[in-house]
Amino acid sequence: MELVPCSFLWCFLAILVDATPGEIRMDEDRTYWKYQDIQRALNNPDRESWLYYRTYKRETDGCEHTCVYAKVGANQTIGNVYQFVQEYRLGKKETSKKISMTLYATPYKTEMHADERKNNNAMRVSQKKDAQTGKGYQLIYSDYDKCDILRVLDESNGHNCELYLHSHAVDGGVPPICEKVYGNACGKDDVSYKQQVYYSWCKKNMEGTI
Repeated sequence: MELVPCSFLWCFLAILVDATPGEIRMDEDRTYWKYQDIQRALNNPDRESWLYYRTYKRETDGCEHTCVYAKVGANQTIGNVYQFVQEYRLGKKETSKKISMTLYATPYKTEMHADERKNNNAMRVSQKKDAQTGKGYQLIYSDYDKCDILRVLDESNGHNCELYLHSHAVDGGVPPICEKVYGNACGKDDVSYKQQVYYSWCKKNMEGTI
């Protein structure tokens, strides 16, 4: 993990405290560009991550999606496409039905500063490797070690968020700086902004192979 000078961290936290609930402007603010390299995040040595909480619920036939897990393939980008396995359970029990699928992520730059950004900051996710369309996600913040925070671009006018923790860090909970960014970017004053997805038993019999 890259060490952050104390003076910069203090300034960074001050900016976050002043942000309004659900502040989407930070997604494109140059202050955060260094934390928004989505390919660096996808290339994390710990390829396994868990959706810890999000601002919305997802259900199938009345069963809530829990234990959402993603494993990115190692060193397997083909034409700028990342293959990964996603798994989740339908319900809140260890015995709930498990769903597994292979997905493909294509990184790109969001339109607002596409000519200025050096690194891709978003991705399109599809079930087909050569798809020209897909569900859009924008990286709000990554510490490139433990946590990644994504904006779901195609829902709720781009206000929905997801917070992922990598497998080696998930048992320790959300790091304070990630908690702060998530709260300010995703609506800390809304009682529903933390919809629990991860439970302590989720790791049992969930890790896929790729």
